Amino acid sequence: MRFLLNGLSGREALLIDPARAEDHRILAEKFGFTDMLAQLFGKAPEAYLAEDGTGVVPVVGVIGKNLSPLEKMTGGCDVADVSLAIDQMVQNPQCSRIALQISSPGGTVTGVEELANKVRNISKPTMAYTDTEMASAAYWIGAAADKVVASPSSTVGSVGVYMVVPDYSEAAKAQGIKMVVVKAGQHKAIGIPGTAITPEQQAHLQEGVDAIWSDFKAGVLQTRKLVKAEDMEGQVFSGKQAAAKGLVTGLADSFDEAVAMWADNSVAPAPAVPAKRKN
Repeated sequence: MRFLLNGLSGREALLIDPARAEDHRILAEKFGFTDMLAQLFGKAPEAYLAEDGTGVVPVVGVIGKNLSPLEKMTGGCDVADVSLAIDQMVQNPQCSRIALQISSPGGTVTGVEELANKVRNISKPTMAYTDTEMASAAYWIGAAADKVVASPSSTVGSVGVYMVVPDYSEAAKAQGIKMVVVKAGQHKAIGIPGTAITPEQQAHLQEGVDAIWSDFKAGVLQTRKLVKAEDMEGQVFSGKQAAAKGLVTGLADSFDEAVAMWADNSVAPAPAVPAKRKN
């Protein structure tokens, strides 16, 4: 998967658990060019308008931007497709509200903040729901909805960013290989195989990751104001834990249940966090 390879090779930051990213890459690489695609991955879920006027927009799979048809077929979710589906629901007079049905471990950074901003500014009532996972990039998007509902056993959170830049300099040295990189610009060509990462280059990369993380946390706090800083350190929570910590606003065992309770304004509220006693 091109968009994951960029992150896994250190060319851009990622908003997905490293192991999940690698698993997805291997699966797509192994089966991506066979006739078994449809059987292995099935048909990608599509947005639809329910009879009650709820516009359902799926956010399913590893998230990226401007994905190829093959990348989408092997489980990628393109933020451009989600954005288009939202526009169509907003413009549809029969659509009274929009529900994001999320099942995603996250993905790459590009386009995620912009999609979250779009969700936050939708003129119609919005809800995000997961009964599987809403993590990292997927949580950045889902957290922007008016209501965020999860099943008790789902996985929610992972407010963090990372970048992996392999340093093969010692391996190259052991093989008698010396890489000579002719370049202009202190931070150009970081991560060329066989070269070492300098402290200055690492600091530069860290600065970029920190900036994305800061934007991620700020985006969450625009709508999920009760989330504490210590709960945005890259960790994931069960739906129950996420509700107690303010990452989600309610609990429901299924999407249909969440929509039904939303219609009645009766989504089970998140458990109250006990106030700290003053000494």
